[in-house]
Amino acid sequence: MTSLGVWVVVGWMVLVAFTGILFMIWGWESKQFKDIEEAKYRMLEDREPEPWPEQSRKGNES
Repeated sequence: MTSLGVWVVVGWMVLVAFTGILFMIWGWESKQFKDIEEAKYRMLEDREPEPWPEQSRKGNES
């Protein structure tokens, strides 16, 4: 007979693998892997960031 510890470890391994598979499916369905190169080029764009909504309202009041 196998000990309870072996079944706990095997159950944990199955749970971790199943969780990883679910996250991969979620990433694929939400198009997380569509264009992985875009982020590094977007970081290098030379433009001013859009202001926060609170800051734009304060600027318009004065």
